[in-house]
Amino acid sequence: MSAALQGICVAFGAKLYFAAFLPSIFVVGFVAGAPAAAFTALLTIPVVWWAFMPPFFKFSALSSANADSINLFFLLAVFLIGLADLCRETMRITTSGARKPPGDGTATNPQ
Repeated sequence: MSAALQGICVAFGAKLYFAAFLPSIFVVGFVAGAPAAAFTALLTIPVVWWAFMPPFFKFSALSSANADSINLFFLLAVFLIGLADLCRETMRITTSGARKPPGDGTATNPQ
């Protein structure tokens, strides 16, 4: 789905190579965990390089701007994977009932 959205962006002339892939990395990290999201991020690099960076459907030497785009994508992917893992852990804690509801503590005064 991200590749189709990215293809539409490239068709309209947008040079945001990795923008459509960032939400999918968050979703994969939230649903499947951090290792799956890291694998998705690593797999995204060759897909974007091959299919969306000119010359299309051919690996070529990276320009300075393209290398900067990849570095920025790595940085954003690390932040999104961390955020997705944090959200996943928060959901696990709240759904497992590990926290006591307010007012059920031993320090409350019944008077």
